Parts: sequence; structure tokens; C-alpha cells
Amino acid sequence: MGRIAKASTRKGNGAARPAEPGAGRELDLTALRQTPGFMIRILQLQNFEAFYPYFDALKLSPLEYAILVAVRDNRTVTQSELAGVLKMQLPNLVKILSRMEETGVLKRKRSTRDKRAVELSLSAAGERRADEASRLGERFNAQTLSALSKPEQTAFLQMLVRLVEAHKSGF
Repeated sequence: MGRIAKASTRKGNGAARPAEPGAGRELDLTALRQTPGFMIRILQLQNFEAFYPYFDALKLSPLEYAILVAVRDNRTVTQSELAGVLKMQLPNLVKILSRMEETGVLKRKRSTRDKRAVELSLSAAGERRADEASRLGERFNAQTLSALSKPEQTAFLQMLVRLVEAHKSGF
């Protein structure tokens, strides 16, 4: 226990690359497995590696999934609000939003409440895509959490929310 045989990393293009030669050697990770940051990062990488093939038919990244669902579930959301929630620099998010707008799933307009802000909404095609992604996401999330019992799944997600909220408020 506390050892891991192989590791893989992701390239920028979304493709996983195999571990380096000789990486079959087991490393002692006992101390690191007691480190929340390390374990959260490894789980995130594993989750993303599973996400891409699972959502391949939709050609959807985890970020695009989050954008679709957040915009669908919030009547009014601005680019800035979304950038804050996703922990992204606004110019980087705007590039992705522009691509999504070009494909016809997303619409942007000046806010009537604040002329400086740009509000986001989904087109009819975007609504359908978000719904399809959510259905697939439900199955993916169930698979992701399947190693835990139903009560453990609920508790795990509640604990993650508490940790995120604690970090927001500075512990």
C-alpha cells in the first residue's frame, strides 16, 4: 500500500502519453498519499484522462462542459462571473467563449444592468448540447464515484464543497 506502479501525463492536445521507460519501478508515495493537494491533483488528472474518451462523441472538454452547464443553470451570468468561478483569466475564457459562439452554441450580449458586462446565454442548439452533456455527465460522475457507496459518495461531495468554501474564505 502507498505505492504506485505507473503514471502518465497529458499533453496539451488532450492525448495521454505513456510513462517514461523504466517507470514500471514502484515509488514510495506513502507520505504524498497523506497530502491532500497531491491526492486531489492525481484524482483530477485521472478524472480528466477518463473524461476525454468518455465525452469524445461530443468533442467536449471538461472546461466546455463546465461552461455549458453553468450558463444553462444560471439565468444571467457574465463572462467575468464565469471566469471567477472557473478560476480563469478573462482573456483566456473569452477566446473559448468566442469559439463556442462561432459554433452556434453560445450567445453574448451587453448587460442591460451594467453596460460594461457581457452576459452569456445558450442558443437552442447550446441548450440541447448542454442537456446531452449533462446526461452523459451523470453517467460519467456515477462511474467516477462508483468505488464509493452511495452514502460515501454524498459525504465525499459534501466534503469537497466544504473544502472549496473554506479555501474561498481563507480557512
